[in-house]
Amino acid sequence: MAQVIDAEVALPLPPSTRDAVKTRIWVERSTLDSRLKKEAPLFVLTAAVVALSFLLPTLQAHHAWINVPCIFHSLTGVPCLACGLTRSYVFTAHGNFASAFNMHLLGPLMFFATCGVAAYLATSVVSGYRIRYTLSKHWRRMAFWSVLGLFLVCWGIKLVFMKGSW
Repeated sequence: MAQVIDAEVALPLPPSTRDAVKTRIWVERSTLDSRLKKEAPLFVLTAAVVALSFLLPTLQAHHAWINVPCIFHSLTGVPCLACGLTRSYVFTAHGNFASAFNMHLLGPLMFFATCGVAAYLATSVVSGYRIRYTLSKHWRRMAFWSVLGLFLVCWGIKLVFMKGSW
């Protein structure tokens, strides 16, 4: 009679999938259901941001918009990293670039990036093609610290040289 022995064999574990990810980019065709779940809500959000950038002065003039103050600025008297972005978006949407840069140095760049993302998402929803990418751990860290560093540099410039803009 055969005897069954319970034994645990220590097998080497595969590397974490997160650590093994290579940086790559590709184009794929997705189903309509997938597009409506992933890209469509993001398109609605980005399109709403762009539309509100154009409509905000009109909404404020008709008292149809509630101004929410920055909590950080209210508590400290110092602007936060994002203070001025809404006003910068509005000025950029109306073509007043000098005021837009005065409100936030990254505002016009981010406004046009938001417009580009909205156009990409609309194209993706309609055509079905989307650009996919994966970033290695190194490039994810690099992107995070680069964006944070850029915001911190712009914040420092605003605090030191642009005191009247906030």
